[in-house]
Amino acid sequence: MENYVDFINKAWKDFISTGNVNPKVRSEIGDSWIRCMNYGVDPYDGKGHVKHSNINELINKNNELISVARPVMESIYSMVRGSGFALFLTDKDGYIVDVIGDNDIMKRIEELNFLKGELWSENVVGTNAIGTALYLGKPVQTIGAEHYGVNQHSWTCSASPIYDEDDNLIGCINMSGNYYNAHSHTLGIVTAAAQSIQKQMALAISYKLLNVTFDSISEGMIVINEYMKVKRINGRALKILNISLEEAMNMNINEVLNGVDFQKLLQEKNKSLNNIEWDFSINNDIIKCVINVLPLNKNGKSSGMVITFTEVKIVHKLVNKFVGYKAQYEFKDIMTTSKEMANMIAFAKKASKSDCNILIQGESGTGKELISQSIHNYSDRARGPFVAVNCASIPSELVESELFGYEKGAFTGASKEGHPGKFELADGGTIFLDEIGELPLDIQSKLLRVLDNGKIVRVGGTYEKQLNVRVIGATNRILKNEIRRKNFREDLYYRLSVMEIKTIPLRERKDDIDVLVNDFVQRLNIKNKNKIITVSKEYIDKLKKYDWDGNIRELKNVVERDYYLSEDEIMNIDINNLDYNNMTQTLNEEPLNQEEIKIVPLDVLEENAIRDAIKKCDGNLQLTSKLLSIGRATLYRKIKKYHIDVSK
Repeated sequence: MENYVDFINKAWKDFISTGNVNPKVRSEIGDSWIRCMNYGVDPYDGKGHVKHSNINELINKNNELISVARPVMESIYSMVRGSGFALFLTDKDGYIVDVIGDNDIMKRIEELNFLKGELWSENVVGTNAIGTALYLGKPVQTIGAEHYGVNQHSWTCSASPIYDEDDNLIGCINMSGNYYNAHSHTLGIVTAAAQSIQKQMALAISYKLLNVTFDSISEGMIVINEYMKVKRINGRALKILNISLEEAMNMNINEVLNGVDFQKLLQEKNKSLNNIEWDFSINNDIIKCVINVLPLNKNGKSSGMVITFTEVKIVHKLVNKFVGYKAQYEFKDIMTTSKEMANMIAFAKKASKSDCNILIQGESGTGKELISQSIHNYSDRARGPFVAVNCASIPSELVESELFGYEKGAFTGASKEGHPGKFELADGGTIFLDEIGELPLDIQSKLLRVLDNGKIVRVGGTYEKQLNVRVIGATNRILKNEIRRKNFREDLYYRLSVMEIKTIPLRERKDDIDVLVNDFVQRLNIKNKNKIITVSKEYIDKLKKYDWDGNIRELKNVVERDYYLSEDEIMNIDINNLDYNNMTQTLNEEPLNQEEIKIVPLDVLEENAIRDAIKKCDGNLQLTSKLLSIGRATLYRKIKKYHIDVSK
């Protein structure tokens, strides 16, 4: 070492005086001397004299590097403490950001301005392990006079650059001490330290990315160990459960998710729960969620579980989006020139902006659902679901579970996970109860309770769930008459009819027939690209003479039938194409005198109407129910009531 020190001292002096590098000087040192001379660095200085303008900013900028490198530096220092060495960490430019060393060497460090915030690049202090390693991008050791500045000739330094996982230079670690303590193993130590920092940085970034991912997913996530202790929980889970992190870390998962056999899941390999509706019991509150439970395995042994969950109401919104629980029509879709209709629409718009329940009464075919959808789309609930239910089409024994849902095991044949009702699916939006007059009386009383407090109880359930649902009811019956007949609850009627809308039959707005028919035909022309039909005035006039008991629905059916009966590609629909026997019979009938009217019991009229309709439809009960404008479930009940043999 002494021979080398003498050699390098002489080689340095010769270079400073002549500018020539001794060929025995290592090329990385000789080349650096030449660069420093070209930079204009003073060889008789070698102290740091460029300080960062904002040291706090420098430290904050490199905080991640410092936090990872500090434990590595402390580990190395614990091995060399008392041996006259110090450890330095710099950023990618050569600014010192951290220092650890013995007290005696720290005094010498101050003399050289080898301190935090000082720049130790080659062009500032000359050849040194830090600046040269950063320049060359590889580990470098400098001993004695290998340093360009004379004030560093009593030092030995070993430095290694630090790279990130994308091979970008991010800093440098250096170990410095007295030159007579120089040893090749110090370079190996800092090289290994740099590699360790690089790996720790990659792990830190991966862990940070994992944390960001963990907290950014839209589902709640809880990680528990094999002892059922919560190890991790993401922000979404805390929000869904409405608890603090401290509460979450101390909660008993068996109590929170009562009924899930976690021990059994741990014991059974590859066993998991998928998309199960379950309740979280938190602080006396019930939170309905859809959960997934996936066991964690380490070395073939279960080491815990990951529980992911989503609020049921979020799932319902997705269901509504994809299964079509959405209102399609708006008020602009209502075709009319009638002043009475314009007044009705204006009132419906005002009703839309309230949050009151609405009752729509009117004859079949007058567009009650169209109006209900328009109300929903005009209201503040337009972004929420629109769930339509035909009350007459649901068998009486299933009405309650269909409307309000049921819990798992509520009855024989019930889904083991339970099932949400239409009211739950409509949460945040509107539920349209068509043919509400067909609801059984016991369901009417339960509906009244829902309207009163906004809460539902599932069949087989034990707690009430608060909902935010607007109810629109519709019926072709006169409910006040049904109240007198004890078929409809008076209190439910008044609770529903806060805003009451009466649709106008087509016979009272015949001027709209022109607009409606042309619209129907135009839509049919668009649908049938190779067929173009125009409508004659005679055709419209003839239609206006009919009373249209089936209203717009009947009109549309007649127009569609006539459209497809037309054989020419371009023609006027001619009244000769039509069979108007039924129409003319209706038009030619003279009203009976009051004395001639024979009072027939309603049951007899109803039975005869059903028998006639079944006969006309050749026993097709689906067509029969449509012809009678009643639900199939209602039709079946009437057939049973009157002992009608449909096979004849």
